[in-house]
Amino acid sequence: MRVLYSGGTICSFETLKRLVLLADEIAFMDRPSVMVGNFGTVGRDSEFRQFRIDDAPVSFSVHVPPDGQKRDLYLRYIEADLKDANFIRTVLDGLKNDETFQRRLVQLKANYGWGTGHQVLDELLKDPTLYEGEYGSPTEPKLLFVPDTVAGRRQTLSTLLIEASIQVTNALIVAESAQLSPVSDDPYFCHLIALRASDRNYVSQPASAASLLGLAITKSVLPDESLSNLNMKDLFEYRTSAKDAYAAWSLEVERLGQKLLDIPAEQFGAEAARLIVNDVRPRMLELRSEMALARDKLFGDLVKAVTKWEVPTISLAYLASLSLPTAIAAFAGALAPAVPAVVDYYVQRRNLVRKNSMAYLVGVSKVLEDER
Repeated sequence: MRVLYSGGTICSFETLKRLVLLADEIAFMDRPSVMVGNFGTVGRDSEFRQFRIDDAPVSFSVHVPPDGQKRDLYLRYIEADLKDANFIRTVLDGLKNDETFQRRLVQLKANYGWGTGHQVLDELLKDPTLYEGEYGSPTEPKLLFVPDTVAGRRQTLSTLLIEASIQVTNALIVAESAQLSPVSDDPYFCHLIALRASDRNYVSQPASAASLLGLAITKSVLPDESLSNLNMKDLFEYRTSAKDAYAAWSLEVERLGQKLLDIPAEQFGAEAARLIVNDVRPRMLELRSEMALARDKLFGDLVKAVTKWEVPTISLAYLASLSLPTAIAAFAGALAPAVPAVVDYYVQRRNLVRKNSMAYLVGVSKVLEDER
């Protein structure tokens, strides 16, 4: 499984350890520099470029943002995102409910003049009218992060929406180009990625054409209580000892993807759920037992000390009929007069990959199970 960490230039150490248990390749990406009128983001390299990890059972890489004409997609997606009620609602909900998502868009402890990022955010979110209407590019810099007026709150939110849009587009394009699966550690960022392949503002097809299904398939057998006491060397040793079980897991994921191809979009949710319960889950339990043998051999005493067994799971979301290149091509198609080379590129790319692909995975859900 090859994944691209999305929503930032680097993840937390705890998320990195969880990804080591999940993937065979873990990729990061640099932050792009994008100008939107008088507002823009400053590009920077991923912090992961400073690290060198050799002789690991997992490979690591860092990718640069797209250049040339593909950059125009940032601006086109921003224009669509600022008008999309679902995109706006998801960003606001994430700012309200998830600190990981908050930190993607706001430096909570930084001084923004009016107050800290946390104080600005608290004041901003008191305004329920922010869910209403469309947004445009910021036009009054003096109102940015000054949330004591309606105009100030809307100008501030527009900059946060633009930042979220740029991050999602970067993840989408880099993942498609490198044939990676976007992964994040909060559900709101993943939902924003899903919108790009299902919302009418991005693809001129009904949302049902890209039905989404969250699957709780256990991938890791180490609970957080144990994981926090392990270093990266321990995890590398575990991955090496359990490599056969992980290889079998990858084959099962591929097999599931092929079976999903045959499910009509309108039946996707129910049929995929049935497939998982009757076909996939029993095999996953077998594989998990194999992984547990390797775990117990290496970390037996540590595992026995666990007082509350919370099995970490990975929530997988599949697109019923749209892959990443198909979704990008569908959106870019409307821009043909402006960026024909971009359209041609993605139309060609979508014909080279499977119609049904895993779009993203989220390491945020937990399922309580009796493993003992």
